[in-house]
Amino acid sequence: MSRLPSIYADPALYDLVHAEGTDDEVWLLTRLAEIHGCGIKTALEPACGTGRYLAGLLRRSWTVEGYDLAPGMLAFTRKRLAGWGKRVKLARGEMSSYRPKRRFGLIFNVLSTFRHLMSEREALAHLKLMAGALEPGGIFILGLDLSIYGQDQPDEEVYECRQGGRTAKHVVMSLPAEPETRRELIINFVTTPKGKKDSVLESSYDLRSYSAAELAELIGKSPLRIEAVYGYDGKDAVLDGPERALWLVLKARAG
Repeated sequence: MSRLPSIYADPALYDLVHAEGTDDEVWLLTRLAEIHGCGIKTALEPACGTGRYLAGLLRRSWTVEGYDLAPGMLAFTRKRLAGWGKRVKLARGEMSSYRPKRRFGLIFNVLSTFRHLMSEREALAHLKLMAGALEPGGIFILGLDLSIYGQDQPDEEVYECRQGGRTAKHVVMSLPAEPETRRELIINFVTTPKGKKDSVLESSYDLRSYSAAELAELIGKSPLRIEAVYGYDGKDAVLDGPERALWLVLKARAG
């Protein structure tokens, strides 16, 4: 596959193709915090990207912190959140090693971002760090898509994106993982108008796959337990049920 400029080199374009549905997802984050959380309105987002979730929480009177490995994403987020003063803290950090200096009522890692951690060691390290950063009774919301090995098929989705007068066409392709490798290939093509000729950005990467059993086993090795499970639509779900796009509400184990 030819390597075109990555979408991650353009945070504004990345934000454009992920903007739809953000308000609904922020509402769901706050709703789950009300139902399952400890009442403390402080939130942490690992791999915070362009900060669109953090912006939504700030508008709902939360104090927020985020970290990301990409300097360009952090620069975009700092500019976006510049007016919120001391209610925002941003830092550069990686999911398997960043150790927050305070505790939070809500931590969230959604959009399958967790699946960028490509080994069990890295995944467990992240879960342990996040468990240690929770206030007593606080919640960690983990959002990801599950695999069913042998049943998953190659998939393609197409989105038309519009925001602030800018438009794009986003094509997302996925090639399913094998249980031996646990690597799902994700390919993104984003087309934007540019004069008489469209500009195409491509980004391809692997994500670590999880079946329901593999995810349950991993969480069982961590200091976290499953408090509740929801679908992306906010409806009740179960980990080993038919719904494969899930938000898990996790809490630190007692003791």
